[in-house]
Amino acid sequence: MEKAVFKPIYNRKNELLPDGKALVQIEAYLNGKRKYVTTSIYITPRQWDKKHQKVKDHPNDIRLNKQIADKIAEFEGLELDRRNAGKPFSLDLITEFVNGKLTNSFTKFMEIEIKQCKEATATKTVQTTTLNRLKEFKKDILFSELNYELLTDFERFLTKKGLGLNTINKYFRHIRKFINLAINKDLFELNRYPFRKFKAKTEETTREPLSPEELEAIENVIIPPEQAHLQKALDMFLFACYSGLRFSDLTALKKEHIIINDGMQYIDTKMIKTNTPIKIPLSLLFNGKPIEILDRYINSDRKYLFDELTNQYVNRCLKEIATLAGIKKRVTFHTARHTQATYLLYKGVNITTVQKLLGHKKLQTTQIYSKVLDMTVINELKQVNF
Repeated sequence: MEKAVFKPIYNRKNELLPDGKALVQIEAYLNGKRKYVTTSIYITPRQWDKKHQKVKDHPNDIRLNKQIADKIAEFEGLELDRRNAGKPFSLDLITEFVNGKLTNSFTKFMEIEIKQCKEATATKTVQTTTLNRLKEFKKDILFSELNYELLTDFERFLTKKGLGLNTINKYFRHIRKFINLAINKDLFELNRYPFRKFKAKTEETTREPLSPEELEAIENVIIPPEQAHLQKALDMFLFACYSGLRFSDLTALKKEHIIINDGMQYIDTKMIKTNTPIKIPLSLLFNGKPIEILDRYINSDRKYLFDELTNQYVNRCLKEIATLAGIKKRVTFHTARHTQATYLLYKGVNITTVQKLLGHKKLQTTQIYSKVLDMTVINELKQVNF
């Protein structure tokens, strides 16, 4: 079986551009056929060493020669992976590879797929974070390197970074998804599937909602004039406590998402994370408190009602707000969603209704809050003197 030969060539057409430069290309030769791939490197004739086929006497000759060598190594790796997998290799595959339709790099494959996928923005953000962590661990991971040892090394890398088990598990869920996708696209062999042996660990987490008393304390908190910057964060948090919206959904809220139906005010939108339609009857929740907050922002000329603050900034503000309210537990923006769910269950609202309000596709997801509620009941009973 003949092996492809790859080599750099300069000024193949023997024509210089007006600036006296010409292109360096990579020639791929196989079975009497040739294909030429650009390196996007333009140099003058005196900057090309014809004998050794490399750039010389150029301010960046080391970097440019490495760029050429890396490109040739990618092509050779592509051919090797195909042949090792028992698959045919042709020069046409080089064109697909260059156009991003075919790659021997798992990290490059992830990057291409994330850009092309139609996932919700929040999902793509987490996938991109996973990819960035992989690149931080190893700049380029080839499909041929995907094995049990690499996954365990990456797990140790993340652990040393101080990440929790559940965060690490989330990264591996995304990696597994893209490996499965690569298998479906015949880029990776099923018999080399690394997750047969590797299992990412998880740990049980306790979701800490605000108790009714703590929610009331935050509702009644007095913001000092010197901390006036906390007011918007407080309004956003309380609105999320009443509506159950995630931060991404709240900051994407527009005037047209607020509708009136049969005299009642609703939020009518789609959840960004799951693309699930959701209709929240604000008039029936928490005695209309969310409408009081909404009225302060709905007449704004802004495209989005709550959009100028970041999640990180609001979480920093919530630390200050919790201190002002005398609350010692850790409060983040997502605490609001937990608070709404457990509060409604505490008040006797059917769990399937809570599921619909939260936009959960599976009842199993909502049942997590029932476990929190059980803990609340137990703690309250322990304090009763029978």
